[in-house]
Amino acid sequence: MTYTSDLFPVLDEMAFFNHAGVSPLPRPAADAVRAYVEHATRRGYVGSNWQEETEALRADAAKLLGARGGHEIGLVPNTATGLSIIAGSLPWQPGDHLVVTDAEYPSNRHTWTALGDKGVEIDIVAAQPDGRIPTEDVVAAIGERTRLLAISHVQWGSGFRSPLRPLADAVHAQGGLMVVDAIQSAGAMPIDVVGDDIDFLAAGGHKWMLGPTGSGLLYVRENLIEELVPPLLGASSMVDGLEHGGESILLKPDASRFEPGASPTATLMGLRGAIALLLEVGLETVWSQLSDISDLLCDRLESIGCNVFSPRGAAERSGIICFDRPPALAERESIEETWERLGEQNISTAIRFGRLRASPHFYTPPEHVEQLVAALQS
Repeated sequence: MTYTSDLFPVLDEMAFFNHAGVSPLPRPAADAVRAYVEHATRRGYVGSNWQEETEALRADAAKLLGARGGHEIGLVPNTATGLSIIAGSLPWQPGDHLVVTDAEYPSNRHTWTALGDKGVEIDIVAAQPDGRIPTEDVVAAIGERTRLLAISHVQWGSGFRSPLRPLADAVHAQGGLMVVDAIQSAGAMPIDVVGDDIDFLAAGGHKWMLGPTGSGLLYVRENLIEELVPPLLGASSMVDGLEHGGESILLKPDASRFEPGASPTATLMGLRGAIALLLEVGLETVWSQLSDISDLLCDRLESIGCNVFSPRGAAERSGIICFDRPPALAERESIEETWERLGEQNISTAIRFGRLRASPHFYTPPEHVEQLVAALQS
């Protein structure tokens, strides 16, 4: 299917290959933010439907993640906040054990390694030189004292995608829990938190979900919600919160208990518009089209002498493609110079760990792939 600039205005501006960074807004997301700003300017909150739209966002987010319903969805400003809420909600004890990998984005590594100050013992599983993280290595690190396994669904620096269900089974067999950083997969591919038996998941909305910065999702399995006391409390965390100015605290029974105060309504309205668009297209269709354009990009890169670093097996691929430049190009200019030159030609990419990283989305046209490939040959 071909998409136009009416829906994705960025198509008229540049060849955009950085959805793993910060995505441009599609028209429905931008329109939703504008509608909020216009109403807030003229009427404040009077006569608004923001609360209803927020609840609709929870319901749509549940569909996006395969959750049981909106009651399992908390709304957070970013992935780091969601992960930190979980880290601060669990009752850690000295001697508890935690497993994480050395390939994680800082938000999903140092959030957990900081728990060493509380006496938590931490195992860090190393990624292989080819970017893969063998499931058996992670499973081997899990033991009877493992309280939590923290892992990204898709790794930001390689594009490697981990199989979630085998990892969940392994940590659950030892009585532990699993938290998933899904910022590099949510919105790009189908996710099934119920089918994969995931306990917690956090994802910012500004990458593959096509939402604004300052918006994100926190999934908490329904039977765990009431066991957790959020590290941040406010009126919005409580049942009839405005009535609890006295001594009593009654936390909400759903995942909104992890939202302490006034929400970032403008960004959440934008995320609502973006997720509604993704659901209209269908996550299976999104992933199929993203896979096709990613395959085309990899084929074309390899045809001009680029080495594609990102794993591309059916069960491990993602929308992230990290690659080495053609040898002749690498000899005459630095990677920073290449990146800057691409930007001057209105081609948006990123540099990660000494490689270029390209991350198209389902609406990326083939001609933009050719534009990138041509620029790497010039």
